[in-house]
Amino acid sequence: MQLSDNIKRLLKAILFIIIFLLLTFLFNAAYELDESATEAMLTSYSNHSDLDTVFVGNSAGEMVDSDIFSRLSGNSAFNMCTPSQGLSVSLKNIKLACSHHNINKVILLMTFDTLNSEDYDAIDHLYDRVVDSSSPFHTRIIKSVKRNTEKSFSSKEFATEHSINLWIPWENETHHGFSNVYSNINRRFLRFINRDPLGSQIAFDLNNVIYDRVPGQLNQNDIDMLQHDISGVSDIPISADLMAEDKLTLLSEICSYCRDNNIELMVIVTPHRSDYLDRYMGFRESTWYISSYLDDFISKRGFLYYNTEEDQNLHTTLPDEYFYDWEHISEEYVEEATDYLAGVIERLENN
Repeated sequence: MQLSDNIKRLLKAILFIIIFLLLTFLFNAAYELDESATEAMLTSYSNHSDLDTVFVGNSAGEMVDSDIFSRLSGNSAFNMCTPSQGLSVSLKNIKLACSHHNINKVILLMTFDTLNSEDYDAIDHLYDRVVDSSSPFHTRIIKSVKRNTEKSFSSKEFATEHSINLWIPWENETHHGFSNVYSNINRRFLRFINRDPLGSQIAFDLNNVIYDRVPGQLNQNDIDMLQHDISGVSDIPISADLMAEDKLTLLSEICSYCRDNNIELMVIVTPHRSDYLDRYMGFRESTWYISSYLDDFISKRGFLYYNTEEDQNLHTTLPDEYFYDWEHISEEYVEEATDYLAGVIERLENN
């Protein structure tokens, strides 16, 4: 009798898990945006050819219009910046671009919090969704369950809200209103029956991991230099969580990758509104230390660094009314912002 009760409990647990997963996939299909900013960027990227320059970074970097910059600079550029893009995804984007094009210039557009301890890897699931979209439906389900289970029980995610939120990616990407939900489901259904992967050919390329075929790994000298730099963070009078070891490692990997593939790298702290630092208590002094550290970090690896905070003409060229918040340029002023950044890049190249 005892064995029978245990079996019943086990079956109930299995049934609960099955129902939970089915409901999760149903809600994800209905409410998660059919094409996020990351997926839209990859779709747009797949329609470009003969690129030689890419921008990577978070949403502040969306200030650059690729076509305008290409016209001003004479380059063939594409902006791969997306909201909440951390350095891990920036590196993926660089590798992806190099696998398809003869990229000779990468501009990393970052904000002062790009290196902090906060984890931006949550948007990796959007990259994963593009990868999985070219796989058979049952394979996508298995991959998704396996990936989410592994992340949920990882030391980094376990016992945090992220361990649950991994299963409900629509939490921050929710449609409102029946008509929007219906349209979202309809687009997803048409994509499914037409076998039209998100990101077009990029989905197949990512599934074959072609971006891993391009060389560029940390050598022993890189590792020694990185360890020295990481140990030096403790000597800087800033909060310990403003420059995390894993972010510095990723930044070093970006530098090594660009070096080994003969790519010119520029790291630029994006423009911001004049009251940008007022939202941080005592953060202005910290940004000075962070910027000085980054200048040394990037320069000794042979690349260029620039902090637009040091530009005395910044708020004249890009006045506060051009921004819709502390660090994001309003869409109507993207041309002015692109022109400004093109000028910054030209000066860096000529110095």
